[in-house]
Amino acid sequence: MDDVAGKGTSRKETSRGYLYALGGAVCGGSVTTLTKLLLVSNGPVVINGLTYSLSGLLLLFYRPKLRPARQSLPYLLFLGLVGAAISPLMYTYGLSQTTAVNAALLANGEVLFTTLIAFSVFGERLERSQGMRGLLIVAGLLTVSTNLDIGHVSFLQGLLGNALILGSTVGWAIENNLIVLATKKFEVTTLSKFRNLIGGAVVLALAFVAGYSFDFSPYDVAVLLLLALAVTGATLLFISALKRLGAIRMLLVWSTSTVFGAFFALVFLGEQITPVQIAGGAMILTGVVLFRRGEKPMFVP
Repeated sequence: MDDVAGKGTSRKETSRGYLYALGGAVCGGSVTTLTKLLLVSNGPVVINGLTYSLSGLLLLFYRPKLRPARQSLPYLLFLGLVGAAISPLMYTYGLSQTTAVNAALLANGEVLFTTLIAFSVFGERLERSQGMRGLLIVAGLLTVSTNLDIGHVSFLQGLLGNALILGSTVGWAIENNLIVLATKKFEVTTLSKFRNLIGGAVVLALAFVAGYSFDFSPYDVAVLLLLALAVTGATLLFISALKRLGAIRMLLVWSTSTVFGAFFALVFLGEQITPVQIAGGAMILTGVVLFRRGEKPMFVP
């Protein structure tokens, strides 16, 4: 009876992890569109500082009596500084100094670096059949992000921007793997709220010290609140899914954020989606479905 219960619990937790990953991907997919709307009047430092600070404050209302354990402080400082401060700023600044095609292609480095670190340092493994399904997701991801317009990819053009984006993906990849370790020791909500509070406070302090202007109309304030909600949902669901799936599985499912991001850009920004990108999105979603069906959760005895 205990074995049956353990198997059922493990399978249920794995399924919940996939749902969390998809929900987080929806939230994450909306972030780029909402950020673009705010970049019209304000710079990336101000936007990132306010967004992550508000996100952390919003999460304080969820289980408000929960406090971080002293042993978790090194994790929280690293996650806050690297995941919620340095990497977002590097990525946002990189976007302004390189081509859109280069940025889209290099952003996929997060999946690559997360996988390499998970394999080489933390010993995560995929079965061969899962690896093949994962390749379908990666192929779809590259199709959506580049529109197969490889002829316009020039890594020497906007070299500084390319380096910043690539650097941000390395930072997030290290964070992704460290979160997997942290969630085995500490509560997910604690990691989420204080990660964002620390990162947001650091960037916001930088904005004040540097004398950046804060120019928000009532419309901008509404968009900022939506962005903070999206980041809150993405962070909490992302970390919850990492705990249940591990870094590699989580990132492969998280790749669907590219599809949701393209949809939000189409609806709210009027950006075009080509038939090639639609086909790439279908490849990603198909790969995720096949990947989930082939999942064999690690049963708890």
